[in-house]
Amino acid sequence: MADLTVLGIGNVLMRDEGVGVHLLEAARVARDWDDSIRFVDGGAGGLNLLNVIERSRRMVVFDAADMGLPAGEYRVIPPEKIVDEPLEHRISMHDVPFTETLELCRRFFRAPDELSIFIVQPKIIDFGRELSEELDAAFEKILHAAVELIEQVHSTNS
Repeated sequence: MADLTVLGIGNVLMRDEGVGVHLLEAARVARDWDDSIRFVDGGAGGLNLLNVIERSRRMVVFDAADMGLPAGEYRVIPPEKIVDEPLEHRISMHDVPFTETLELCRRFFRAPDELSIFIVQPKIIDFGRELSEELDAAFEKILHAAVELIEQVHSTNS
Protein backbone atom coordinates (compact mmCIF):
# COMPACT_ATOMS: atom_id res chain seq x y z
CA MET A 1 0.00 0.00 0.00
CA ALA A 2 1.40 3.40 -1.00
CA ASP A 3 1.71 6.01 1.72
CA LEU A 4 0.66 8.67 -0.78
CA THR A 5 -0.82 8.15 -4.23
CA VAL A 6 -0.89 11.05 -6.67
CA LEU A 7 -3.57 10.34 -9.27
CA GLY A 8 -3.99 12.28 -12.49
CA ILE A 9 -7.37 11.92 -14.19
CA GLY A 10 -8.38 13.09 -17.64
CA ASN A 11 -8.49 12.42 -21.33
CA VAL A 12 -5.39 13.91 -22.95
CA LEU A 13 -7.12 13.66 -26.36
CA MET A 14 -9.73 16.22 -25.24
CA ARG A 15 -7.52 19.29 -24.68
CA ASP A 16 -8.08 20.81 -21.20
CA GLU A 17 -9.93 17.68 -20.03
CA GLY A 18 -6.45 16.10 -19.84
CA VAL A 19 -4.90 18.69 -17.53
CA GLY A 20 -4.95 16.26 -14.58
CA VAL A 21 -2.71 13.82 -16.44
CA HIS A 22 -0.46 16.64 -17.71
CA LEU A 23 -0.08 17.87 -14.11
CA LEU A 24 0.69 14.37 -12.87
CA GLU A 25 3.50 13.93 -15.38
CA ALA A 26 4.99 17.38 -14.73
CA ALA A 27 4.80 16.93 -10.94
CA ARG A 28 6.43 13.50 -11.17
CA VAL A 29 9.61 15.03 -12.67
CA ALA A 30 9.48 18.32 -10.74
CA ARG A 31 11.22 16.86 -7.67
CA ASP A 32 13.20 13.84 -6.62
CA TRP A 33 10.31 12.19 -4.74
CA ASP A 34 10.91 9.32 -2.35
CA ASP A 35 9.54 5.82 -2.89
CA SER A 36 6.59 6.28 -0.54
CA ILE A 37 4.86 8.39 -3.21
CA ARG A 38 3.25 6.58 -6.13
CA PHE A 39 2.24 8.50 -9.27
CA VAL A 40 -0.64 6.97 -11.24
CA ASP A 41 -2.03 8.02 -14.62
CA GLY A 42 -5.72 7.29 -14.14
CA GLY A 43 -6.68 8.15 -17.71
CA ALA A 44 -10.37 8.86 -18.01
CA GLY A 45 -10.99 7.31 -14.58
CA GLY A 46 -13.96 5.07 -13.94
CA LEU A 47 -14.17 1.71 -12.24
CA ASN A 48 -10.64 0.76 -13.30
CA LEU A 49 -9.49 3.02 -10.43
CA LEU A 50 -11.03 0.83 -7.70
CA ASN A 51 -7.72 -0.95 -6.97
CA VAL A 52 -5.75 2.30 -7.06
CA ILE A 53 -8.09 3.97 -4.56
CA GLU A 54 -8.40 1.06 -2.15
CA ARG A 55 -4.62 0.55 -2.00
CA SER A 56 -3.87 4.15 -1.04
CA ARG A 57 -3.56 5.40 2.51
CA ARG A 58 -3.52 9.04 1.37
CA MET A 59 -4.34 10.45 -2.04
CA VAL A 60 -4.00 13.63 -4.07
CA VAL A 61 -6.12 13.75 -7.24
CA PHE A 62 -5.57 16.15 -10.17
CA ASP A 63 -8.55 16.70 -12.46
CA ALA A 64 -10.42 19.28 -14.55
CA ALA A 65 -13.96 20.42 -13.76
CA ASP A 66 -16.21 23.32 -14.55
CA MET A 67 -16.40 25.44 -11.42
CA GLY A 68 -17.59 28.60 -13.16
CA LEU A 69 -14.16 30.22 -12.69
CA PRO A 70 -11.81 31.82 -15.22
CA ALA A 71 -9.84 29.20 -17.17
CA GLY A 72 -6.68 28.14 -15.37
CA GLU A 73 -7.97 28.87 -11.88
CA TYR A 74 -7.72 25.96 -9.47
CA ARG A 75 -9.10 24.87 -6.12
CA VAL A 76 -8.37 22.11 -3.62
CA ILE A 77 -11.71 20.74 -2.54
CA PRO A 78 -13.00 17.88 -0.42
CA PRO A 79 -14.69 15.06 -2.36
CA GLU A 80 -18.11 15.76 -0.85
CA LYS A 81 -18.14 19.17 -2.60
CA ILE A 82 -17.93 17.65 -6.09
CA VAL A 83 -21.14 17.59 -8.11
CA ASP A 84 -21.13 14.91 -10.80
CA GLU A 85 -22.77 14.96 -14.21
CA PRO A 86 -26.37 13.80 -14.02
CA LEU A 87 -26.78 10.20 -15.19
CA GLU A 88 -28.69 11.25 -18.32
CA HIS A 89 -25.74 13.39 -19.53
CA ARG A 90 -23.20 10.57 -19.42
CA ILE A 91 -21.91 9.09 -22.63
CA SER A 92 -22.25 5.50 -21.38
CA MET A 93 -22.64 3.49 -18.20
CA HIS A 94 -18.86 2.96 -18.34
CA ASP A 95 -18.50 6.71 -17.79
CA VAL A 96 -18.33 6.50 -13.99
CA PRO A 97 -17.19 9.67 -12.20
CA PHE A 98 -14.35 9.55 -9.69
CA THR A 99 -16.67 10.35 -6.79
CA GLU A 100 -18.85 7.32 -7.54
CA THR A 101 -15.81 5.07 -7.75
CA LEU A 102 -14.60 6.53 -4.45
CA GLU A 103 -18.00 5.89 -2.85
CA LEU A 104 -17.93 2.26 -4.00
CA CYS A 105 -14.54 1.89 -2.31
CA ARG A 106 -15.86 3.46 0.89
CA ARG A 107 -18.89 1.17 0.99
CA PHE A 108 -17.45 -2.16 -0.11
CA PHE A 109 -13.66 -2.05 0.08
CA ARG A 110 -11.55 0.69 1.64
CA ALA A 111 -10.80 4.29 0.78
CA PRO A 112 -7.90 6.61 1.57
CA ASP A 113 -7.82 8.05 5.08
CA GLU A 114 -6.97 11.42 3.58
CA LEU A 115 -7.99 12.73 0.16
CA SER A 116 -7.27 16.08 -1.52
CA ILE A 117 -8.76 16.88 -4.91
CA PHE A 118 -6.98 19.53 -6.96
CA ILE A 119 -9.39 20.81 -9.61
CA VAL A 120 -8.44 23.03 -12.56
CA GLN A 121 -11.00 25.10 -14.47
CA PRO A 122 -10.80 24.14 -18.17
CA LYS A 123 -11.39 26.45 -21.11
CA ILE A 124 -11.71 24.06 -24.06
CA ILE A 125 -12.93 20.48 -23.96
CA ASP A 126 -12.81 19.36 -27.54
CA PHE A 127 -10.72 17.05 -29.72
CA GLY A 128 -7.02 17.84 -29.61
CA ARG A 129 -3.94 17.13 -27.52
CA GLU A 130 -2.77 20.65 -26.64
CA LEU A 131 -4.00 22.65 -23.68
CA SER A 132 -5.86 25.89 -24.35
CA GLU A 133 -3.81 29.09 -24.44
CA GLU A 134 -5.22 30.02 -21.02
CA LEU A 135 -4.19 26.77 -19.33
CA ASP A 136 -0.86 26.69 -21.12
CA ALA A 137 -0.10 30.23 -19.90
CA ALA A 138 -1.10 29.35 -16.31
CA PHE A 139 0.49 25.88 -16.27
CA GLU A 140 3.66 26.77 -14.32
CA LYS A 141 1.60 28.51 -11.62
CA ILE A 142 -0.80 25.54 -11.46
CA LEU A 143 2.11 23.08 -11.34
CA HIS A 144 3.78 25.00 -8.52
CA ALA A 145 0.58 24.82 -6.44
CA ALA A 146 0.14 21.12 -7.27
CA VAL A 147 3.70 20.28 -6.17
CA GLU A 148 3.20 22.27 -2.96
CA LEU A 149 0.05 20.24 -2.25
CA ILE A 150 1.92 16.96 -2.73
CA GLU A 151 4.68 18.16 -0.40
CA GLN A 152 2.17 19.33 2.20
CA VAL A 153 0.18 16.09 2.21
CA HIS A 154 3.37 13.99 2.19
CA SER A 155 4.89 15.87 5.12
CA THR A 156 1.83 15.45 7.34
CA ASN A 157 1.90 12.18 9.24
CA SER A 158 4.82 10.78 7.22
